[in-house]
Order: sequence, then C-alpha cells, then structure tokens
Amino acid sequence: MNLALTIALSALAAATPEPVPDPATASIVRAAQEAEKNAGAVIGVSVLHLETGRRIAHRGNERFQMASIFKVPVAIATLGAAEKGMLRLDQDVEIRPADRQKIGPLYDGWKPGMRVTVERMVDVMLVYSDNTAADKLIQLLGGPSAVEKALTARGVTGIRISLDEKGMGAAMERDLAAFERGAQNGASPDSIAALLGRLHRGELLSRTSADRILDAMRRCATGDKRLRAGLPKGTEVRDKTGTVGSCSNDAGIVTLPDGTHLVLAVFVRGGAAAGRDAAIASVARAAWRAFAPAR
Repeated sequence: MNLALTIALSALAAATPEPVPDPATASIVRAAQEAEKNAGAVIGVSVLHLETGRRIAHRGNERFQMASIFKVPVAIATLGAAEKGMLRLDQDVEIRPADRQKIGPLYDGWKPGMRVTVERMVDVMLVYSDNTAADKLIQLLGGPSAVEKALTARGVTGIRISLDEKGMGAAMERDLAAFERGAQNGASPDSIAALLGRLHRGELLSRTSADRILDAMRRCATGDKRLRAGLPKGTEVRDKTGTVGSCSNDAGIVTLPDGTHLVLAVFVRGGAAAGRDAAIASVARAAWRAFAPAR
C-alpha cells in the first residue's frame, strides 16, 4: 500500500462520525448526566429490558457502594440455604441485646429475649430495610463471606460482600471515602441489574423462593421518593433501596404497560439527600418514557 493511499484511508477513518445513539439510549444517558449536574453527584445507571435483553447504561460498570441493596443477596443466600435444608423458614431465633441495631426502622420492636422466625426476618429486612434482621440472618449463614459464596455458587459476579451492618459502620469510620466508593460491599449497576433479572427469571432460586423475595420487594416501604416517584402512580414496582453516608440507591423491577419488565438500578454518590432522591426519580422517569411511550 503506497503512502498516499495510507494517508487517505487514515483521514477517512478519522472523519468517520461516531454512531448516533438511539433515542432511548440518548434520553436515559442525558437524564443521568443532567441529574449528576443538578445533584452535584456521581450517578451510575443500568437499565435492562428483560424480555428483549436490551441494555442501556451510564457508568454501568463502575463500582458503587450498595448500602442496603446488599440485603437482596442476603435474602437470596438465606432462601437458598432453606432450600438445601441448612435453615428452616419457620425456625425461630432468639434476639439478644447484642443483636439489636439502633439504626433501623424496627429497633423498638426488637426486644431482647424475643424469638423471631427466619421467614419474618427476611420479610422485614426487605420491606423495611431492617438492620437487626439483616445482621442476624448473616450470622446464621456464617458471616458476610458466606453470602458472597452463595452468589458465586450461582454464577453471580461483580458483587462483593465482606461486611454486615455493624461492619459497615466500622468501615466508614476507618475510611469513609473508600467505603462510599464501594471498596467493600460494592457492586456495579450492571451487576445488580443482572442479579435482579436472574432473580425474576427464577435462575437463582426455586420459583417459590424467588417469588417470596419479589413479593417483599413489591411491598418496599422505603422507596417512595426514588424510583417510584418517577413512575406513573399505580405502576407495579419491586425494589430495594440503600442509603448510607452520601450514597442513595434504588434498584428494582418495573412492570411496563405491555406486561414486559424493566430492571432499573440507579446508584448516587455525593450531594444532598433530597438531590440524590430527585436524581433517581428523574432517571426512572426517563427510562419509563423511553420504554413505555405515551399511546
């Protein structure tokens, strides 16, 4: 190939424009970028349409702090252990003074000496994001590493669990910036979206166990200002929120008007709490408009 031809081909390649993203991708990415600017935060987004496999992401493979979204993997590990006969859902467990977590909506309800079933702890952990229940279940499973091993055994990657709720508090005191970046208990939005997709399809647990988790997520009581706030009233949402330090997250499965399903995982780090909530809602609104246009 002569020099002139080489130069001409190089010039042509340099002049080739970047492919223009489709309208849905452009609108969701633009919403995430605008939300970052408005909230003064870093935002990771992963959108997955389950029936077609279509994915749209903004910082989708970057690591974020999961906060209480890690309770979904804890629930998966717990139900998996029950399926193997390692735990019983009707097994009642004593709550001791050292088990109680002051941060958590049911703190006043946990009386030392009371006994609570595994099934009840899974439910309040997911619906109310209760920390006492989460740590007690992790203890029964054999510690945080047992939760991660349960995911790995199911072929789940990209989700790191090395801390329970008490451990999170200690990690924040040691190095808050590293903790909030997801150095421990971190995951990417893409990994969480993939996890929820597999949970919904029944690939991680039996159909009965998966539906138990999804039903609790449908009754989530902590996310009214996040994904749900950006969606039309009455939309069926199964989600789990996470909040710690300057991190606010929400990840869930949305049922679209045509009966198909959209997984949304939105992680926000930085800025004020209200701005983080508004950012999550704005991304959810953009995703809804992109996949469920007005008829």
